[in-house]
Amino acid sequence: MVGIQPIHEAIPSDLLKPMLEEFRSGWELRKVQAHAQKKLIGQLNQQLHKHVDGLGQLSMRIPVDSYHYWGQRLGYACWKDKGFVKDFLRDNPECKTNSKAENTTLLVNGTKGLFDQFGRSI
Repeated sequence: MVGIQPIHEAIPSDLLKPMLEEFRSGWELRKVQAHAQKKLIGQLNQQLHKHVDGLGQLSMRIPVDSYHYWGQRLGYACWKDKGFVKDFLRDNPECKTNSKAENTTLLVNGTKGLFDQFGRSI
């Protein structure tokens, strides 16, 4: 092809080095930001999250970038696939939350006393 030059030759030489440095530092900045976000999510997920008999159980927190990366790559239905989620949590253990069930106490009308979630008298 006559008359077509490679793109790096079309960029003025005084701009080429700063442009390459920006590409490199911009990528490094994104990597540092992703690592910091991953660390913060890991710290947040170590806190105890309580739920009642599985209702409202928080099982994981997914970084936005990861959610959209895998959603666009595999389709967003991947997040409903138990096998995919299991593999994702294996590879990203910081996304798994610390979740514990709380005991519930029920007061039943017409009876004397309180019962726990298993029907035992308290």
